[in-house]
Amino acid sequence: MIEHAPRIAKEFHVGAGGERYALTRDLTTGEPYVVHRPSDDGPEVQLDLGAFLVLFRGRERDDLLQLIASLLPDDAIAVEAPPYGSRPARFMARWLPNRQD
Repeated sequence: MIEHAPRIAKEFHVGAGGERYALTRDLTTGEPYVVHRPSDDGPEVQLDLGAFLVLFRGRERDDLLQLIASLLPDDAIAVEAPPYGSRPARFMARWLPNRQD
Protein backbone atom coordinates (compact mmCIF):
# COMPACT_ATOMS: atom_id res chain seq x y z
CA MET A 1 0.00 0.00 0.00
CA ILE A 2 1.30 3.44 -0.94
CA GLU A 3 1.26 5.98 1.86
CA HIS A 4 0.34 9.52 0.91
CA ALA A 5 2.33 12.25 2.65
CA PRO A 6 0.54 15.51 3.42
CA ARG A 7 0.68 17.77 0.38
CA ILE A 8 -0.69 20.92 -1.17
CA ALA A 9 -1.53 21.25 -4.85
CA LYS A 10 -2.42 23.83 -7.48
CA GLU A 11 -4.09 22.53 -10.61
CA PHE A 12 -2.59 24.05 -13.75
CA HIS A 13 -4.04 22.08 -16.68
CA VAL A 14 -7.20 20.18 -17.57
CA GLY A 15 -6.98 18.38 -20.90
CA ALA A 16 -9.74 18.04 -23.50
CA GLY A 17 -10.24 14.42 -22.41
CA GLY A 18 -10.54 15.38 -18.73
CA GLU A 19 -7.04 14.46 -17.56
CA ARG A 20 -5.76 16.80 -14.84
CA TYR A 21 -2.31 18.08 -13.90
CA ALA A 22 -1.37 19.77 -10.61
CA LEU A 23 1.81 21.28 -9.23
CA THR A 24 2.18 19.65 -5.83
CA ARG A 25 4.51 20.02 -2.86
CA ASP A 26 5.15 17.37 -0.26
CA LEU A 27 4.68 19.11 3.09
CA THR A 28 7.08 16.71 4.82
CA THR A 29 10.08 17.14 2.49
CA GLY A 30 9.17 20.39 0.70
CA GLU A 31 9.88 18.75 -2.67
CA PRO A 32 7.76 19.88 -5.63
CA TYR A 33 6.37 17.43 -8.16
CA VAL A 34 3.60 17.13 -10.74
CA VAL A 35 0.58 14.90 -10.24
CA HIS A 36 -1.23 13.58 -13.32
CA ARG A 37 -4.74 12.20 -12.89
CA PRO A 38 -5.99 10.43 -16.02
CA SER A 39 -9.63 10.86 -17.01
CA ASP A 40 -10.29 7.11 -17.17
CA ASP A 41 -10.01 6.32 -13.44
CA GLY A 42 -6.44 5.15 -13.99
CA PRO A 43 -3.88 5.47 -11.20
CA GLU A 44 -2.50 8.87 -10.23
CA VAL A 45 1.04 9.39 -11.51
CA GLN A 46 3.61 11.51 -9.68
CA LEU A 47 6.39 13.04 -11.77
CA ASP A 48 9.51 14.83 -10.63
CA LEU A 49 9.19 18.53 -11.53
CA GLY A 50 12.42 18.55 -13.54
CA ALA A 51 11.51 15.37 -15.41
CA PHE A 52 8.10 16.82 -16.29
CA LEU A 53 9.68 19.98 -17.71
CA VAL A 54 12.13 17.94 -19.78
CA LEU A 55 9.73 15.25 -21.02
CA PHE A 56 6.61 17.30 -21.77
CA ARG A 57 6.50 19.74 -24.68
CA GLY A 58 2.78 20.48 -25.04
CA ARG A 59 0.18 22.73 -23.52
CA GLU A 60 0.65 21.02 -20.14
CA ARG A 61 4.23 22.26 -19.93
CA ASP A 62 3.29 25.77 -21.06
CA ASP A 63 0.57 25.94 -18.41
CA LEU A 64 3.00 24.80 -15.70
CA LEU A 65 5.54 27.45 -16.71
CA GLN A 66 2.79 30.08 -16.65
CA LEU A 67 1.80 28.97 -13.13
CA ILE A 68 5.41 29.13 -11.93
CA ALA A 69 5.79 32.63 -13.40
CA SER A 70 2.58 33.74 -11.69
CA LEU A 71 4.07 32.83 -8.30
CA LEU A 72 6.55 35.69 -8.55
CA PRO A 73 5.26 39.04 -7.31
CA ASP A 74 4.73 41.72 -9.97
CA ASP A 75 6.75 44.22 -7.94
CA ALA A 76 9.83 41.99 -7.70
CA ILE A 77 13.14 43.64 -8.48
CA ALA A 78 14.20 42.85 -12.02
CA VAL A 79 17.64 41.28 -12.23
CA GLU A 80 19.41 41.38 -15.53
CA ALA A 81 20.65 37.90 -16.36
CA PRO A 82 23.93 37.43 -18.21
CA PRO A 83 23.67 36.11 -21.78
CA TYR A 84 23.45 32.34 -22.15
CA GLY A 85 26.83 30.64 -21.98
CA SER A 86 28.35 33.44 -19.92
CA ARG A 87 29.23 32.77 -16.29
CA PRO A 88 31.22 34.82 -13.81
CA ALA A 89 34.90 33.79 -13.64
CA ARG A 90 34.49 32.79 -9.99
CA PHE A 91 31.83 30.22 -10.95
CA MET A 92 33.95 28.81 -13.77
CA ALA A 93 37.03 28.60 -11.55
CA ARG A 94 35.35 25.85 -9.53
CA TRP A 95 35.40 23.61 -12.59
CA LEU A 96 38.91 24.29 -13.82
CA PRO A 97 41.58 21.84 -12.56
CA ASN A 98 44.53 23.10 -10.51
CA ARG A 99 43.13 26.60 -10.20
CA GLN A 100 44.23 28.57 -7.13
CA ASP A 101 41.89 31.27 -5.76
